Amino acid sequence: MTGRLDVVVVAYGSAGAIAARVEDARRLPGVGRVVVVDHGSDGSGDLARAAGAVVIADPSNPGFGSGHNRGVAATDAPYVLLLNPDAVPDEEGVCEGLAVLDSRADVAAVQGVIVGATTGAPERSQGVAVGPLHLLGRALHARGLLRFPWVRRLARRLGPLADHVDRVPCGPREVEALAATVLLVRRAAFEEVGGFDETFFLYGEDLDLCRRLGQAGWKLVALPGRWATHASGGSAESGWRRELEWWRGTMRFAAYWWGRAAWAVSLLAACIPWIELSVTRPRGSGEAARALLLEPLAARRRRHRAPRVR
Repeated sequence: MTGRLDVVVVAYGSAGAIAARVEDARRLPGVGRVVVVDHGSDGSGDLARAAGAVVIADPSNPGFGSGHNRGVAATDAPYVLLLNPDAVPDEEGVCEGLAVLDSRADVAAVQGVIVGATTGAPERSQGVAVGPLHLLGRALHARGLLRFPWVRRLARRLGPLADHVDRVPCGPREVEALAATVLLVRRAAFEEVGGFDETFFLYGEDLDLCRRLGQAGWKLVALPGRWATHASGGSAESGWRRELEWWRGTMRFAAYWWGRAAWAVSLLAACIPWIELSVTRPRGSGEAARALLLEPLAARRRRHRAPRVR
């Protein structure tokens, strides 16, 4: 069935939510096809199929971006909503996003305000791309300082950190990055840049996609209206593993795109969570070193290797 909007969900361990997500997706106006790419083995695919989705099963779990690339390839609508299984889309918000894509041919992707399911507070889902200050802040657990008014005032004055304080834009605005939580994309733009880079497994792939879209001349738009409710981490292992994967993906993004000074800061910042992860799980120290330091270093060498002169 062809519509103006298709929906792709990449599922992993999502049996408790996937049927509801398929039903949510099918209720969106103009939806043609709902595709669920099941990377797990808990029966999510069977539940999604029973709810009316097209299911692609790949228990090898090649990664979030790889799953979305495969799902988008199985659709044909001009717009595609990349929907996390732990996020409930807002119908009115998505309609506003479709209107933006209809009215602005230069916009590749759009997303509105995403609120946490438990807190009801806006998540950081749009703004400037992650930079070395963000990595230092995460490494030093500086987020807790935002509860102090003077810290919030200071962060608001620092361009790279302002969107940690003001997470709801005053109106539609162009941004550097959008989180791939409930991301509405234009198929033509997504396909032009080759979709997600499949060398990313989880985290960082949305930053990389946004960077490549920007380099290709496309715009990204953040909207002020409610867009979705997100139970963050609902389909991923929490705690130690989740932190390791966040740093692995973000350090790969840094390795690919940052200059020398920023890259040096990122390596210093990554040493802190490596020590913390090693103390928390001593047997995982080697894995953490590979994920946070060795793999990003190798990725940067490959990315920036000068071509041989014959």
